[in-house]
Amino acid sequence: MIEHMNEFSGARKRTPAESAVPVRDGVFFIPVRGAPLHARAAALSGLLSQNTVVARRTAAWMWGLDVLPPGVSEADWGVELITHPTCETPPSPVTAEHVELRAGHVTEKAGVRLTSVSRTALDCARWLPRHEAVAALDQFLRRGVNIGELTAMARTLPGYRGNKRLREIVRLGDRGAASPGESWTRMAVVRCGFPRPRTQVPVPGPTGRHLYIDLGYPDYRVGLEYDGERHHTGPESRAHDTSRRAWLTNQLGWEILPVTKELLCRPAPYLEALLTALLHRGWNPDNATMDHIATRLAQLNRRPHRLTI
Repeated sequence: MIEHMNEFSGARKRTPAESAVPVRDGVFFIPVRGAPLHARAAALSGLLSQNTVVARRTAAWMWGLDVLPPGVSEADWGVELITHPTCETPPSPVTAEHVELRAGHVTEKAGVRLTSVSRTALDCARWLPRHEAVAALDQFLRRGVNIGELTAMARTLPGYRGNKRLREIVRLGDRGAASPGESWTRMAVVRCGFPRPRTQVPVPGPTGRHLYIDLGYPDYRVGLEYDGERHHTGPESRAHDTSRRAWLTNQLGWEILPVTKELLCRPAPYLEALLTALLHRGWNPDNATMDHIATRLAQLNRRPHRLTI
């Protein structure tokens, strides 16, 4: 048995030894099942050395942004930690990855040492699966992070020049995306070879107020809208979507292509529909663009595909 101070309630209690996680000599962390992620991060931050900081998805959560994997609860997500490569850490089940960590990239929030907002955005862009990285970066940009600042910060990190993926993710970022689904849709469209669509395209609505199309090509009046389960299920939501899209089609001449989460595992049908709509409405791509799109669609149709690839 180990006597310890419960990190979350402050109550002194006796705990079975197997539930205690050694952090360093004489210091133990007691995980509490279902405890909020921010509480666990705060507890660990108070136990670890000044050189170890909360990072990546956990830091994003501390900054008020949910970039956890789709379907994962914060209560089930472990605290992510990083430390500078020159720092020696004693053996412990609580591990911190050694990465480049400059002093200006670390700050403190509510007593927790963590990566700055910009560094957190950059780390998410660097380390998350591709489609999640784009969606996370969009959230940070929407929060006010400057893309130029991110690019400048990225250049100070080892390996940036050779990191083609990171440069691509940063280029794909767009503060106009209002949901991860919109980010995933835009990413699939651009990677297939289509022109980059505009986000939140304003059009006049039936009451005089603007409506906003998630993604669109105003020159051809072709739009894509991501129908997430949270906001687009139920009779009222479906009726609203139907009425809204009827207005866009019948009164304004737009062709709206609804997109669902199936895009993640079967993107080809949505991209083929987009190609048909754009060509029908006058888009005239050059041969190189058409060859790129045709090759990409053939790849997607040949094998099961996920946007994480």
